[in-house]
Amino acid sequence: MEQSLVNDFDNAQREGFKVLSRLVQQLEVGMSEWDISELSKDLCRDAGFNTWFHPPEVQVGKNTTSNKVWKVPSKKHILQKGDPVIIDLGPSDGHAYADVGTTVIFQGEDTPFINVARECVQATSGFASQYKTVGELFVFAQAWAVNKRLKLASSRSIGHAILPKIGPLAFNYPRSAHAATWLRRYQMRFLNPKQLHGIWAIRPLISDGNQAAAFEEMIYVSGDDYRLLGRDEGELAGSLPTDIL
Repeated sequence: MEQSLVNDFDNAQREGFKVLSRLVQQLEVGMSEWDISELSKDLCRDAGFNTWFHPPEVQVGKNTTSNKVWKVPSKKHILQKGDPVIIDLGPSDGHAYADVGTTVIFQGEDTPFINVARECVQATSGFASQYKTVGELFVFAQAWAVNKRLKLASSRSIGHAILPKIGPLAFNYPRSAHAATWLRRYQMRFLNPKQLHGIWAIRPLISDGNQAAAFEEMIYVSGDDYRLLGRDEGELAGSLPTDIL
């Protein structure tokens, strides 16, 4: 992948995190998952995104323990003070796309459990290098959860490859790229022996059976070159920017 394209994904990821931060700041009591999803679409359009790698995924309260493949925002799950909220956004400008995610306690402080999920994505992202296979990152995240006496709820995969607009994927991009991530070779799963290379999204979902939390980051690996896209420092993984308008 050319560096100019890597930079485009880096910029998209930065804008995605800004949108995510604005969205969290505008959450209100009584909003449904559907309301939050619709607000995220407006914020993404305002930021210059005009299509989707994947639609917004929002889970509120007890619904955060659900690990359904298709997370369609519901009008029945209503936000209340103290509720956990999981949000995953994949907006695109048709050329590159972001894939960002966070978990927050609405009008409350992060719990130790949520901090464990944040530490997991920080550690897993930092573990990545040209000397690792894709499957080793899955094993690392799984071990992290087990060592904390928790469960890796994303048992099928903790992430996927980020694919450029080339070849067959140029049609209906980036939805075509999202569809391709269902292929095993593009999944960050246990039995993927592929050497780590290119851009990958990492999103381990951590659960204790009663609650769940996840944060999503993008990494780029090419030989000795390693970057956490959308971030100036690795320590910022799992956080939201505060210096936004």
